Amino acid sequence: MNSTTIELLSNDQMRAISVISLVTSCLSFIGSGSVFFCAIYHGRVCYPEIFPTFHLSLADMLSSFFLLIGSSVFLKNMVIHDINFPGSPGPCGYIMTIVTCSYTIAFFLTITYALEALFRFRRRLTDGMNLDLMAVQAVSNKWMYLAYSLAWLVPVVLAVVLMLVTGNLRDKDDSAALEPIPTPIITDQCSSCFAVFWFNEDDCWVQVDEGQMWHTAIKLMFLIPLMLVLILNMILYVLITKVFKQVAMRRGLLSYHQRQEESLLKKKAMLYQGVFFFCWLPTIVLGVLSFTSDYLMGKFYWLLVVQAVAGPLQGIFNSIIYGWKRDSFRRALSERTSLLSTNRTTAMSVTL
Repeated sequence: MNSTTIELLSNDQMRAISVISLVTSCLSFIGSGSVFFCAIYHGRVCYPEIFPTFHLSLADMLSSFFLLIGSSVFLKNMVIHDINFPGSPGPCGYIMTIVTCSYTIAFFLTITYALEALFRFRRRLTDGMNLDLMAVQAVSNKWMYLAYSLAWLVPVVLAVVLMLVTGNLRDKDDSAALEPIPTPIITDQCSSCFAVFWFNEDDCWVQVDEGQMWHTAIKLMFLIPLMLVLILNMILYVLITKVFKQVAMRRGLLSYHQRQEESLLKKKAMLYQGVFFFCWLPTIVLGVLSFTSDYLMGKFYWLLVVQAVAGPLQGIFNSIIYGWKRDSFRRALSERTSLLSTNRTTAMSVTL
């Protein structure tokens, strides 16, 4: 078999990946949009049960929408040699920058969600804060406003930098070379309609001046926040479980109801983390493999398909587990007064 056949993806394989991305991103757009627009329609954006999920759904909706556009652009055969490959101007480079930015925002917002839960439990532990007071606060404390601001601003700043960098990348100048540098064959697999860590570096970035350095830097701008959030979320939910038990123990031995709530909290934490792992573990594996010397897109086509299925589904999964699956979220949308002013209030209903 020809080595080029192994290295490169066929046009049919690229179309299959783009169709999968189109479908999964469309599903996530519908799911995240349902949470976003329902919160606005009912005027409940600033309710504590809805505020964190509203932000997360907005980030998921943006990422799904622009990924859908990027996949559509590819399928409409707009990927031609001079507008949509690494180092050249074109809509896909900017579209994927926005997608990367939106997903990174969503990653950070999962941390703010966990922080909200942790801070509310800790306040309940330290000052015995009345749950009715917590009901009227969109966030647990003033520092959470900073956390939300950073969750949005840091990725946006990185996206602006990335746009400036990719917009100014130039092809290698071979005019001074002793021997002419052959013009590389630009294939559909090099389309920047898709994530940068998919690329075979030697095939897709060889024509870009200092392409290897820029390719590595751009990959790290997505993969480092992703892996960081994965680790931090695990730590935060371990702390949440610990603090919840301390809150319950303040009244003496754990009651049967409190044990039930502790068990439910652990299940929810595992569900949140399990969904995050399901969606992004293939991407992390693929990203790590892309740094190895023997990485070939053709060799890992099956993993590219798994990534195209799992990653974009984050939006619809988040809308279910952070939104529609939670009784407290649904009641907060439908009740005329805040959920937490009712006698069904528990410490956990403020958070998870």
